[in-house]
Amino acid sequence: MAGRIGDLFRDEPDQWGLRGDPWLWRALGERFVDEPIPNAQGELEALLRRAIAAEVGHSVSERAGLGVYVERFAHGGMSSGYVSLTWWSTTGIPMLLRRAALSGAVFLIRRTSELDWPSVREIRLENAEENPVSYGADLRTTMAMTEADWRIRARRGSSSDTTSVVAVTDDGRWLGIMGAQLRADGVPEALLTGVFVRAVVRGRTHGVADALLAEVLAWAALHARSIRLWVDRAPAGAPARRFYARHGFQPTGRRRPAAGFPDAELEEMVATLGRPTRH
Repeated sequence: MAGRIGDLFRDEPDQWGLRGDPWLWRALGERFVDEPIPNAQGELEALLRRAIAAEVGHSVSERAGLGVYVERFAHGGMSSGYVSLTWWSTTGIPMLLRRAALSGAVFLIRRTSELDWPSVREIRLENAEENPVSYGADLRTTMAMTEADWRIRARRGSSSDTTSVVAVTDDGRWLGIMGAQLRADGVPEALLTGVFVRAVVRGRTHGVADALLAEVLAWAALHARSIRLWVDRAPAGAPARRFYARHGFQPTGRRRPAAGFPDAELEEMVATLGRPTRH
């Protein structure tokens, strides 16, 4: 295992997605030349996803037709300057993670689409049964939702003012889901929503929550100056509060009752985003 992230970029792949990909590869190698490899795979993936968003102005989970055009990566050829986000999601990032040889779950992150509604329903039913306060609805209420309701939620991954991303294994199992939405009044602020990771892959060793949050934050930073969330104040919410604090969220002191749960209370946490910039 290399000692610094930049070392992971020394040997270039034999095949690329588009002509801009090798130039992004080299830019990332320069960005991380002195950055130590973290101890957890999820933390490494988080760093890679945020860096790619900073370099190209799009989060990795986006799909942009031919690709994302980055003028400084244009050096001649039919697809000159275009970066394939699909290649980075399915090939580039997994390759770098394998080179780092860190322990963790193996998965891909992508946005949800309307056709995902049965899987969205399945994981949300589990979410509501395990922790209804965190989800914001009990199991009975969640089971009463219609197919049309679930299709709307699944479409959040393809909207311009929302995102919804999932961690999916090679055999199609969903490990976790997370989303965010922009304020409707035009204020450059986002709200983190729908956070759920299945129990078998929780924790820093697996890295699922870290990678999902990194993708959501990369998206939010391109649209907003800060991102907020509401988290359970009860002892059961302590792991979540520590997780968010590790990613830069701070409590604001604001509290509110959990809708539908009179004995539960939520507290607000906020993180300053700052628009990603190139090194």
